Amino acid sequence: PASQSYPDVTAVVLNWSRLPNVVRIASLLCGPWLEDVIAEIVVWNNSPREISYQTFAKTGCPSEKLRIYNSPQNAYFQARYIACEQATTRFCFLQDDDYLITPEIIRTLHARALGTPDHSIHLLPSHEVLSSQLRTVVTSYGAHTSPAWLGHGTILPRTGASEFLALLYHLNASEDEMKMADNYFTILNNRIPEIWFDQGIELGGGQPFSVGMEGDERNKIHIIKACQYLDTLLSAVRASSQEELPFIEVDTVTPASPHQIFQAPCLGASCLLQTNIRLLPSDMKAEAHSTGDIFMQESRSRRSLGEDAVDHYLRFPPSQAVDGRPDTAFRSPLPAQPGDFVSLDMLSRMGSAAFAVEMALLVTRETVDILRQSLFESSADAVNWVTSTHALVCEETELNELRDFGSAPSKLQECKVQSQETNHRFFRMSLQVDIPSPAHWMIYDFWIRWSV
Repeated sequence: PASQSYPDVTAVVLNWSRLPNVVRIASLLCGPWLEDVIAEIVVWNNSPREISYQTFAKTGCPSEKLRIYNSPQNAYFQARYIACEQATTRFCFLQDDDYLITPEIIRTLHARALGTPDHSIHLLPSHEVLSSQLRTVVTSYGAHTSPAWLGHGTILPRTGASEFLALLYHLNASEDEMKMADNYFTILNNRIPEIWFDQGIELGGGQPFSVGMEGDERNKIHIIKACQYLDTLLSAVRASSQEELPFIEVDTVTPASPHQIFQAPCLGASCLLQTNIRLLPSDMKAEAHSTGDIFMQESRSRRSLGEDAVDHYLRFPPSQAVDGRPDTAFRSPLPAQPGDFVSLDMLSRMGSAAFAVEMALLVTRETVDILRQSLFESSADAVNWVTSTHALVCEETELNELRDFGSAPSKLQECKVQSQETNHRFFRMSLQVDIPSPAHWMIYDFWIRWSV
């Protein structure tokens, strides 16, 4: 992977009404575990109550690493883009003051951003991932976009923030639109955003800004306005009356998503789970007449999905296969199909050692049937894969399955397969054949470990 030896991320945290949270977040961002990633922390204070370095004295954050800006007025969300534009680093990490993002997840975001440095990566809780997925619009005139929030944790290139602001200035966006910039960011980028299911730890406290129906309605108005701006820009581009525009992608065709990859960072270790297992029925259409259909499309999709499918999506997201907890699981809504895969990117090669490397899983009996028909592979580059010739070994544990499925919960199975190579970075299992009786993937935990 591309690597760098010095910290190249500026973290931007907005403060409004939860100062104790901001102090806690700053001490985490300043910690030794991120010293080779985070170069500077900017606390942008939108509150009329001024704050000073003294407030953060106990965080252990040196004053040269922590920059506090008391905004003369509440700049709302545009503040994060201005702070990022003014940074000197290659990347910015943005987050609100009501969420805790653990250092290993920030490291995972950073490692992946180094590999694809041209776009943002957004962490979102599962209900927001679903919203973004259902609000994806692809039109015949070159729009391929979707809204995604930034406050749950987003990494982006600094140039992305400055180009976005330049586009808003070009559009002559009103002060109100500038303040609500988060509603415009991914839509005007005209690229279906890269979104990961987060391991969100909510901090709560204070008074949130976007709250209840009023906040939702305000956001909807701005999202529709962003779509109108996008349509105007695309028609100017088509008419060739437009010089090259910053930020907006006009020629990348994003395929509609039959092969969508879902991603989730691990909790407790730096790694990334990736899977192509369908989380929604395949007939969810992203094609629309115009971007203005975005909310109509979402409500139509929600109706056709039905409550049970939405509930399943929210209760069993892929992030629960890598949260280190035996009481949460990722479950596929549909039975396993040939071609399904689940993989882990360990972000760097495991290194050659005297020990073997094992893929380990905590699963249901039903999932063991899938694993017995699966291929276990590893790779240094995610292009050339080496198949393991070792046998799958499964043992019953003392842990019970969740009670939702089946009347009497049976015991979970711990399965392991030794990898063919130790010095690899990517590890995956993929189902190769049809399974005689329908079985669902249900993964309580998936991890890579050394074995003696």
